[in-house]
Amino acid sequence: MKKSLLVVYILMAISVLFVLVSGCAGTSSIEHATICSKVTQNGEPETIANTFTPDVSSIYCSVKLRTISLKSNVKAEWYIVNSDEASLKNTLIGQGSVIAGTPYVVLQFARADKLLPKGDYEVKLYFDDVLAQALPFKVQGEATASTAVLSEVTMCTSLNLLTNKPLDKTDIFPNDISIIFCSMKLDEADFNTVIKARWTYISGELDSFKGKTIYEPTTKAEGLEYISFSIGMSPGKQLPIGQYNITLFVDGKEQANVPFTVVDPASIKWPYVSEMSTFSYADKEKMAINLTARFPVDSKEINYKARAYNAPVGTELVIEWILDRSADGIIQEKLVKEDKSVIDGTVEVRGALVTKSDPFVKGDYLIKILIGGQEIMSFPFKIE
Repeated sequence: MKKSLLVVYILMAISVLFVLVSGCAGTSSIEHATICSKVTQNGEPETIANTFTPDVSSIYCSVKLRTISLKSNVKAEWYIVNSDEASLKNTLIGQGSVIAGTPYVVLQFARADKLLPKGDYEVKLYFDDVLAQALPFKVQGEATASTAVLSEVTMCTSLNLLTNKPLDKTDIFPNDISIIFCSMKLDEADFNTVIKARWTYISGELDSFKGKTIYEPTTKAEGLEYISFSIGMSPGKQLPIGQYNITLFVDGKEQANVPFTVVDPASIKWPYVSEMSTFSYADKEKMAINLTARFPVDSKEINYKARAYNAPVGTELVIEWILDRSADGIIQEKLVKEDKSVIDGTVEVRGALVTKSDPFVKGDYLIKILIGGQEIMSFPFKIE
């Protein structure tokens, strides 16, 4: 009898322990989590996956919460657990957190321009900084060949800020120029196609910089037809005289090389008008503030500036402000204002379109620069 009672007590104790353990598991704040390549608008997994190629743009972790609280957060740490690259074992490659305020939350890992190394990966999930789950996934296979193609690659001093198209074309720049643009058309690119521009100093006055990369920005296509890269100099600084090259990559693969030359300003041949831009106003030092090509209709003035190099004595410069097309389509190609001046040498040219009472007419405008009756550049802007 005593033996039977002892067995019963042991079974009851085991049952209680099981209930306690089950109860603790049931109180986990994360109900379940899923690795996927696509999620729905409310954060539920849409395309579940645990294997990705090295060029994957984003990996998602959809987390269903048992505990929903605006005072709590879910954090994800993304790791390379094991890789062909030995130095990357157990390496943290990304992290982020979200508020635990909805039934589903999404943590995203976004790849930079470099391909992911093949290997075993893991995302660790924390609820209020307490580790809750760890989910494994793999990166394997080969990167998908990109269909994106670059064309119309153009070096220029001035850019259409509305479209990223070039307004002029040159491969020779004075070393005191404030900015240099490289514009290009992008065909058959998806939203996450990555474009990189490697600016290299090839040779010139600075022997110590020969062959060195001086700048390497990246950007994504994001549905744009034209994209651009630029390198700018702060006031008082100059680019070293010499030969340069821009190597353009699409999704890590080289597609184009664009050489250009930086020279002494005295060697620039006329006509050369550069750095055309529009802006809201200038500060006391005449520095342009808020460079833009879009102006609200209640603006009081619209300013422009450009730089002319080595103009012969007595050169007549004409600036035409034209309402190309009003927003309602009634007005087209109307000359709003004309500024005339005589310049010589290298000068900065400035002007403004000002209204005192009536608001500007909404629409598409142009600022045309004419020298000797010949149009040198046409800069578009909008009033809206």
